[in-house]
Amino acid sequence: MNVIVCVKQVPEMGEMKFDYDKKVLIREGVPNILNPFDKRAIAKAINIKATFGGQITALTMGPPQARDALYECLAVGADKAIHLLDPSFRGADTLATARALAAAIKQEPFDLIMCGKHSVDAETGQIGPEVAEILGIPHITGVSSLVFEDDLTHVIAERETDEGFETVRCTLPALITAAERLIKPIKIKQPDLDAVKHRPIQVITAKELSHDLTDFGQAGSPTWVSEIHSIQHSRQVEFIEGTTDEIASSCARSLCERGLFRTFERYAHIPPALDDQPRQTIAGKSVLVVAELTQKKLRGVTYELLTKGRELANSLGGSVVALLIGPNASEHIRELAAYGADKAYVLEGEQFANYNPYDYSSALITVVKKVQPFAILIPSTATGRDFAPRVAARLSLGLTADCVGLHLNDRQELIQLKPAYGGQIVASILSRTWPQMSTVRPGMLETTTPNYARTCLVEELDIPETQDQYKVLARTDGVGRAAVELDDAEIVVCVGMGIGGPENLPMIESFANTLGAAIGATRRVVDQGWISRQQQIGITGRAISPKLYIGVGVRGVFNHTIGIRRSGIVVAINSDPEAMIFEVADFGIVGDCSTIIPVLTEELAAKKQEIVGD
Repeated sequence: MNVIVCVKQVPEMGEMKFDYDKKVLIREGVPNILNPFDKRAIAKAINIKATFGGQITALTMGPPQARDALYECLAVGADKAIHLLDPSFRGADTLATARALAAAIKQEPFDLIMCGKHSVDAETGQIGPEVAEILGIPHITGVSSLVFEDDLTHVIAERETDEGFETVRCTLPALITAAERLIKPIKIKQPDLDAVKHRPIQVITAKELSHDLTDFGQAGSPTWVSEIHSIQHSRQVEFIEGTTDEIASSCARSLCERGLFRTFERYAHIPPALDDQPRQTIAGKSVLVVAELTQKKLRGVTYELLTKGRELANSLGGSVVALLIGPNASEHIRELAAYGADKAYVLEGEQFANYNPYDYSSALITVVKKVQPFAILIPSTATGRDFAPRVAARLSLGLTADCVGLHLNDRQELIQLKPAYGGQIVASILSRTWPQMSTVRPGMLETTTPNYARTCLVEELDIPETQDQYKVLARTDGVGRAAVELDDAEIVVCVGMGIGGPENLPMIESFANTLGAAIGATRRVVDQGWISRQQQIGITGRAISPKLYIGVGVRGVFNHTIGIRRSGIVVAINSDPEAMIFEVADFGIVGDCSTIIPVLTEELAAKKQEIVGD
């Protein structure tokens, strides 16, 4: 089996610093490494070759030093290395990068393409699906296990979702993106690296891929960065001291003074949708929102996108159009209208009970052609991040992933705010293509008060039958809403190894219930199997933005704290006074959580009763 592995060299994220005066990232002295998810992809390729034979080709695009990433691939067992190296590739966004990679791949024999789930610097997750779309092959993202049918015509993969896992069968050739738990990376020894430095690396220039160089680099990029903003964190921890009772009383009082049980309510200070009647859809002025269902309910991020869509449409003098796909999609029309939709396109039927990227892509493209919107807003969920890149590649549109904010500038251009480099910066992204297209991180935007007097027009969609290239065989939704609630949570309680063991989880659950909080976990807790992987917070898990984060027994290593940078108030409870979590906390409590949490739970329950009553 011939496998092509697309890899990227990235900076060591823990070493990255930002110059707040000059507003630039400091790259000097920061080592470059092979992207951690790509290490899984190359390791799995080696495993596949050991079973079926064939050839492994490592492929990268980047500056001259990117060849070091290719040497790592050769050192662990790749047979061939290709480096796309040319000034014309500079400044490429995801679509321009995908075009170059796809053009190079077309020159090589392949049965399978493998990539990392995403790169840890940009975190878009777009390259894989865009390459697959350009090549006209199926893809499966976030793969945690992989097997092949005996005739090697199909692959069966377990894919991570926000609620659990899907088992997917798809035809070969295909593109797979590797999740963290697909396989352990291969440890590279220096003698192995030294031994491959004499091996040839094939260099391919832009002219060898296309006569039209405007497909690549900055010239071929539909999106561009207009400005970079720093995210400067200046928390100064205030340690709460005294007896256990005094600590609990002081902590509860401080949190209530800052809005706990009052202004943490979801709809505080958000104006309602004003107009009752649906507005006419006008080409170039409408905002198209892709709604999403989970556990047979509209996902919270849908309300956020409708609210933002209403705001943008009001400024443009246009309307809000929603697209909803699911077996009972029409049951949710009243909710869509109440939150701002003027018209809803519905793709309904039992055949759409399971997510399929071909169905979602076809439906969205159909609506885009009908509506000709100003902008398309899609949830940055496992589903949205999976199919949105295919749509962008099919329509040659710019796509900004994982946005944390959206607004119009004076020229009525959509400014898309995207975090990068572990959240140390936020880039303002503009698009040269129309409509503008964004996936938006859940929990980052406000939600309006619903107006149930509103109505919206409804139109049913009819799309061609899905080809048998991609089929969901089974779903495991064991974690259900526990993981999804992290997206929208105003309050999150995060569990670290310092809680002692899984026997103390009921104590944490009682604490979280009192607060009305969602529960998250560090990677080590997840690796121990105490809490589901979908509840992991950090660089290889979720990034969250609650108004209150409480870390219980959390050490606070960089890979975790990246995921909580946009939290409001941070409380850290740890028995180690030197724990790194205190460096990013507003309030610190040094002590045994098994002693402090029960007393704090009682104190908070009393405060809650006093403030909100029964």
